[in-house]
Order: sequence, then structure tokens, then C-alpha cells
Amino acid sequence: MIPARRRALALTSVILANVMAVIDYNVVSVAIPRLLRAYPGSTLTGLSWTITGYTVVFAAVLLPAGGMADRLGPKRIFLAGLAVFTAGSAACALAPGPLGLVLARLLQAAGGGAVVALAISVGLSEFPGRAGHAFGLLGAVSGIAGASGPALGSALMALGGWRWIFLINLPLGALALACGAAGIPAGTRTGRGLPDLAGVALLAGGVAALVLGLVQGPVWGWTHPGVLGAAAGGTALTWLGVRRSLRHPRPAADFALLRAASTAAGNAAMALMSVTQFAVALCVALFLTERWGYSALTAALALTPGPLTSAAVSWCAGPLVRRAGARAVAVAGGLTGALGWCWPLAAGAAGAGRDYAVAVLPALVVGTAGMAATAVAVETIAMRAVPPARYGSGSALIMLARSAGAAAGIGGLAAVLHEPSARGFDAAWAGLAAGMLAAALAGAAGQRGARDPDSGRGRRRAVSAEGGARP
Repeated sequence: MIPARRRALALTSVILANVMAVIDYNVVSVAIPRLLRAYPGSTLTGLSWTITGYTVVFAAVLLPAGGMADRLGPKRIFLAGLAVFTAGSAACALAPGPLGLVLARLLQAAGGGAVVALAISVGLSEFPGRAGHAFGLLGAVSGIAGASGPALGSALMALGGWRWIFLINLPLGALALACGAAGIPAGTRTGRGLPDLAGVALLAGGVAALVLGLVQGPVWGWTHPGVLGAAAGGTALTWLGVRRSLRHPRPAADFALLRAASTAAGNAAMALMSVTQFAVALCVALFLTERWGYSALTAALALTPGPLTSAAVSWCAGPLVRRAGARAVAVAGGLTGALGWCWPLAAGAAGAGRDYAVAVLPALVVGTAGMAATAVAVETIAMRAVPPARYGSGSALIMLARSAGAAAGIGGLAAVLHEPSARGFDAAWAGLAAGMLAAALAGAAGQRGARDPDSGRGRRRAVSAEGGARP
């Protein structure tokens, strides 16, 4: 097959899979009112598990999927995850009741977690030596999907009912599978046979319990026995899984990658940045509805510039990382994001009042731009020292850091804004800014004192040292 055609098919598969997984991460939230009417006798608490369960299982499969991809090949696991996600979507559309829908969502989440965990791995194989371009493309796709998800879900429900938000995945999933089977290369494998299944179970159970505690903390209360038990049990299981993986010849996930300073720093920065990134939309929405009295629809429209800015900046950040270096972009992005989320504090102190264009829009645009640039840069840093044969585990670590930061950010925001007072929102804006500053510091820590190999001069010196090329 012509290389350009093969690459186009591979990227089409990755983009379609990523769009479906990102949209379905939260699209059910707009369908909950319809589901309550469709299933008489159902409760909001019960149906909320279509969201909570998806979040927990999605995070739990990230590391095992990465480890399996390293041993069995990324193509095989990516396509398997895509097939499971598509089958789960069909089961969601055909669910006869609330329990069936929750179980189908768990199946869908298992496939979605595998797809997202390996999207980075597959994307990097299509951009050799240009990691920033791969992360920029995936960031832009995720931004557009995040912006269009609620509107697309509402439109599909208006046209054909709530089942169509899942049925739409069937033709898209089939197309993504066909493109992936034809275009994604087999990739490198580190061995034969399955990874350590006991380690897989320990890591999946541990991560699931930790995420469950973070997600349910604001609902049950942070001192609830269920939350404390999930935290304790999740910590113990995860520790045992990590310990076993570091000693096993066929580890469930390659945690030895974190011994590289750039990998550890990049993943730490991703977790810290995600604390802010995933709390922002909820914080701004609550501010507009609870403090300014916006309707839910008006608040949703007011949030739209954020994801659109994220998509545009992500697309541009890849070439910027290549020219200026990942550490420089991470620091600049973190500082820009912190400045953006300090803006509402300054606007309030200056007496801006309820002027969206003055008090909120600049924060949304500047803060989101900083987050998008930081995300591309820290992902590049995190994968810098990861060999191609370990791309599966490397990309899964990034997505796990992202999921952990997201859960912590939303849980922390709920704790701060248990009463949506002016003082509470001031603390929330300050916390968002602090998260971006911490991400900038963590991103700068990778390979401190060494020339950044992602910058143009750093690459030329590396080539000169390795192959004698001209500087």
C-alpha cells in the first residue's frame, strides 16, 4: 500500500476512535432526563452510574491495555478495544432497562479506555521524530469533540431519541475498524504471551477503587466509610500491582519507565495540569449559573470559546514545541494558564461586575490556551525517553495521570464549592491558577540543566553527536 494512503487510513481510525471515546465520556449526562422518562421507576442515583461506572472502568483499563499492547502489539489491542467499544455502544442502544444500560456502559468504557490509552502510541508511530505534531493533532481532535459533544447529543436525541447517541457509533466504529485494520502497522512487540494477569487484576482493581473514591467523595462525603474504604483498598491494591510489575518478567505495566526524569516529570505535570483542566468547565458553569443566574443553555454557549480555543492552540502547539522545545512551551503555557485563571479575581477586585466579556471570556480564552499548550508540551516530555517498544505503557501512563488529575480536580472543586459563595469561587479560581503553576514547575523539572532535545538546536546537536551530521 502507498505509504501516504496507509498513513491516512491509520490517522482516520485514530481520530474517529478518539472522537467517539471523548464524546461518549460525558454525553450521557445530557440524556439523563430522557432516561428517567424512558425507564419509569428509575432514579437519578441509579442512572448516575452510567457516568460514574464509565469513568471508573475507563481509568481502570488504561494501564493493562498499555501493557498488553507492548507485548502483543498496539494494533491488535487498539482494534480489540475499538471493537469492544462499538459492541458496547450497540448494547447501550438496545438496553431494556437501567441495569442493562449501566452494564453496557461498563463494556463501552472498557473499550474506550483501551482506545484512548493507545491513541498516543499509534499517533506517535505516524509522526516519527515529531511527537509534538502527534499530540497537537490528538489535542485538537479532543477539543473539538469536547465542544461538540453536548450539542451533538442533544441534536441526536431531538431527531431520533436517546438511543441514537449510541447508535451513531456503529457506522463510525465499523469505519474506524476498517481503516485501522488496513492502515495501522503491526508495530513492535517486547515478547509473546499475555502480561502478568494477576498484576493486571491488581492494577485494574486498585485504580478503579481510587477513582471511585475520588468521584463519589463529593456525593457520599469525604469521610463516608465507602469513600475511605475505596481509598484504602485502592491504595493497597495499586501498591501491590506496581510492586509486582516492577519484579515480574512479563509486567502488567512498565513502571520502570518512570525512572527516567523526563517521563516522571511529564506525567507529574500532566496530573497537575489535569486537576485544573477538568475542573474548569464545571467551575465556570457553576459560576455563571449560581452567581450570575445564567440558564443552563446560556452557560453552555458561554463555555464554547474554551474548547474551540483548546482545539486551535493544540493544533499550533506541535510545531511550536518542535521549534522552541517542550520545556519552554510547558513553562510558558503553565504561566499563561495561571494568568488566565487569576483574571476573574482581578476583574472582581476591579469591580467588573457581571460583564461576561470583561470578567469571564478573557479567562476562558487565555486560561484554556495555556492549558492546551501545556498539555502538548508535557505529553512530549513524558514520552521523550520512552522507546518505541514501550509506547503502549508510556501512553497509558499519560492517560492514567490525566484521569487521576481529572478526578482529583472535580472532587476538589466540589469540596471547595459545597456552598457556591463569592469566597468559594475566589478560592476555586486561585486553585485553578495554582494547578497551572505547579504543572509548569513539574514540566520544567524534566532533564533540568540539559539542553532540551525537542528544540531545533537541541535536535541538531543530538544528530551531530550520533551521526556526525553538520550542525
